[in-house]
Amino acid sequence: MNGHIANAVALVCAGNQFLAGKNVEGFWPDAPVFVFTKLVEFRHKPISGKDEDDYPLVAADPMEWFENLKPWCRGFRLHNVPPTRAPDQQIDVPDRMLAGFVGGGQRWLIEAAGETESEIWEAFHRVGDQKDPERRIWKCTPIMQGKAPRAAMDADAATKLDDAVAAFRKALVHIETYARDEKYDNWAEIFNEAIATIDAGKPTIEQADMDRYTGFSDYQSAINEACSRAWVFGGMGSWNDLGGGERYDRVSQALYESLNACIAALATSTFKT
Repeated sequence: MNGHIANAVALVCAGNQFLAGKNVEGFWPDAPVFVFTKLVEFRHKPISGKDEDDYPLVAADPMEWFENLKPWCRGFRLHNVPPTRAPDQQIDVPDRMLAGFVGGGQRWLIEAAGETESEIWEAFHRVGDQKDPERRIWKCTPIMQGKAPRAAMDADAATKLDDAVAAFRKALVHIETYARDEKYDNWAEIFNEAIATIDAGKPTIEQADMDRYTGFSDYQSAINEACSRAWVFGGMGSWNDLGGGERYDRVSQALYESLNACIAALATSTFKT
């Protein structure tokens, strides 16, 4: 899956581990998802409401953010929603076709859930020093977008992981069949490997570093691997480059929607409260 999505998943899962009293020492900056990330700092919107004014710093890194939220936060959940576009940005292109570009695709919102009220955070990524000797060129700034009643967020996060996985697997079967019919054998194998990983119920790739921070079970790790394998919505050379008419659009959109829902449900499944 794209880096910004993997970062959001990691923040939610590691945050839930932290709140549960588990050891996530080294999550920042050592977790694999941050290998190319220079900073992750958390900010509020300007008090003035003007975008050109300063965004007050809340926490300089994820560990400080977790610590700051600990007194009241009961856990973290992940939500994906359609992008917000200005009137002059309305283009007749599905979100999946833009998912490979920075800022494209669905929005990913991290919910810090309290007893009765939740904070909603959204991360924004930008390129820093492209000549950084450690290749840590990305800067990530989650910004609090506002607050919402906990009850409303409970309803938005109601999809169970097993239900999301079932829909995801069904979409994989349909798109694999289409790929075979069109002789896209390499792509068909990618979809088949994702299905096999789901069915095995355990990962085929070692994820020890990430599992320590997320607390994933074998089943959750398998779903994470399947989602990563099936994320084919990129730029040049990706599944998006193929095209192919009504059936292609149908199976591609079904995979994209079910994949996003499964990723959100996977991260949220680590929320125990």
